[in-house]
Amino acid sequence: MTESPVNIVYLCANPGLDLDRMLGPKIHIQAILRGLKSQNINPTLVAVQKSDSVQNYAEFETVILPHRYLRGFVHRIVPYTGIVDSLLIFLKILALNRSKHFALIHERYTGLSWGGVLAAKFLRIPLILQMVGPGIEEKALQLNPLKPSKRWLALLNQKFLFAHSNHLILVSKLIASFIYQKRGWKLPKYSVILNGADIPEPLASAEKMAIRRQFGAENRPLFIYSGSLYRWYGTLDLVKAFHLALQKRPDLKFLIIGSGDAEQEIHNYIQSHHLNNSIFMTGVLTHDLQLKYVQSADFCLVYYPGEPTYQGSSTKAMECMASGHSVICTPHMLEIIEDGVTGFMSKTSAPEDFAARLLEAVQNPELAHKVAENARQQIASRYLWKHYFQQLVDIYQSVLN
Repeated sequence: MTESPVNIVYLCANPGLDLDRMLGPKIHIQAILRGLKSQNINPTLVAVQKSDSVQNYAEFETVILPHRYLRGFVHRIVPYTGIVDSLLIFLKILALNRSKHFALIHERYTGLSWGGVLAAKFLRIPLILQMVGPGIEEKALQLNPLKPSKRWLALLNQKFLFAHSNHLILVSKLIASFIYQKRGWKLPKYSVILNGADIPEPLASAEKMAIRRQFGAENRPLFIYSGSLYRWYGTLDLVKAFHLALQKRPDLKFLIIGSGDAEQEIHNYIQSHHLNNSIFMTGVLTHDLQLKYVQSADFCLVYYPGEPTYQGSSTKAMECMASGHSVICTPHMLEIIEDGVTGFMSKTSAPEDFAARLLEAVQNPELAHKVAENARQQIASRYLWKHYFQQLVDIYQSVLN
């Protein structure tokens, strides 16, 4: 970017974003921080967390602000209690700036904090906002809608942030249309940067076979799902879809990696339908081990319920494509996957439609191989993390200029 290092704030102001436990955001954030350092940019991670420390971030300069909550009588009157967090963010950035002399603030946000925009205004430096979701409507999609008073204040707060940001970064173009159609807002200048991945080192055949042998899949098609097992993700419907496919192809195997509030009902379904020899749950694995399991499978599954809303790409979809295996997804991954070319996409999220796509992929091994290779080449040519970093640095440069 320049010959001398540039100091910036990378701000995560949402206390619900657990930097330790939430693997998807963790991969994304750490990849960005490493990439910025490689571009002669020194990021200071400032994060609001429910704990007072985080793990696996020792390589980065990190400042953790424990979440403060307005309690008692005040909490009953004030519908939005991010006021304390926002003030702490504002004061902390100002204190750090005395020695850091920040050039800009890059905030990964859901629109529920205004500490970053206050600091940017006070220091007269640019503020870049990055949205990984609409931040408000997704609460309803996640079966946890905001109360009317909180929703009104959150919308007002997010509109304020839009009005005072220098650039908006979206991880999907669907977010722009989602917000515009739902709210009728005029968005600030924005760019869409899809998630990235790296092509993994080839896994030795012996290690791959050892992993498959654990699940009796030495010579059987092995499907894998890695991610959170949330009810709003519809992961139980994903299991039901596999069960439908299994009724026509009893030789199929399915490996589920992750945890979440739907974990117990998935376990109960497997037990009640006597699927223990076909569906396996590992719980949470380290990212490195998870990637090895992905490389050992034949097909990677990416599943979301309902109609496409704001998801157009995901880190796990990118990593599966980079591994050189076919991805089978619901229509939500339309920005990265072209049906029959770089992946297999079901018409809807209905278990019957998804099951049909699983069977079609298994029964067409030559097409599956071609699709997987196309996907790997697409990632290698356009969606490696190095491509992501270059787009990000270009935005920084344009804003600073």
